[in-house]
Formats: sequence, C-alpha cells, structure tokens
Amino acid sequence: MPHLVIEYSQRLEGRISIATLVENGHRAMNNTGLFNASAIKTRALPYRDFALGNDEKGDRTFIHAEVRILEGRTTEQKEALSAAIFNSLCESAPEVPEISVEVRDMEKASYAKRVPF
Repeated sequence: MPHLVIEYSQRLEGRISIATLVENGHRAMNNTGLFNASAIKTRALPYRDFALGNDEKGDRTFIHAEVRILEGRTTEQKEALSAAIFNSLCESAPEVPEISVEVRDMEKASYAKRVPF
C-alpha cells in the first residue's frame, strides 16, 4: 500500500514509453517521503475504447492516475502527492494533451492485505 494506477489510451503505446511512465510515477511517489518505498505498488492499464468530451473521431489521448492511499494524510500532503505525480506524468509524456491525477483515501477498516512471511 499505496497504489498508483496509471490509466492511458492504448494508442499511446509506441509513442511514449509506458515503462518509463510507470518508473517515473513510482519514483515520484517514493520521493514524496510519505510512504515506505517497499510498500509502493505502481501499474499501468491501457484503454482501447473510450470517449473524451467532444472528441467525435476518438483521436485524442489521455493519461489518468489514481493514487489510492490509506486514510490519515493531511490535505497538504495529498496536494503535494498529487502535484508530484502530475508533474512526473507531464514530464514523461509532454505531447499528451489530457493528463489528470486523483488521490483517493481508503478506509483502514475495509482494506485487507496478505503479507508474505
């Protein structure tokens, strides 16, 4: 825990390095100092079919990051986390016009995790 899930339009594959996007996002999470480095999990999910606003031709591309963290961080910490991830994504994919980040709190009472011995 925490989880960084990077969603992106599949047509970005071949235009940008998704591996670099993941690595840089992961590093940005770690550099905030808010989490134990060994606990951070980052992954990327492509979307083949999607619609964006008035994009009738479906030509536009996007990146959206969802950061899931256990509750208890301050608003300022979440703002700094969001900014760090956003800046990382923008630097990694400067030609992508639509980039967004959302930080979500997860309730400790409803989160379960299996930990290896």
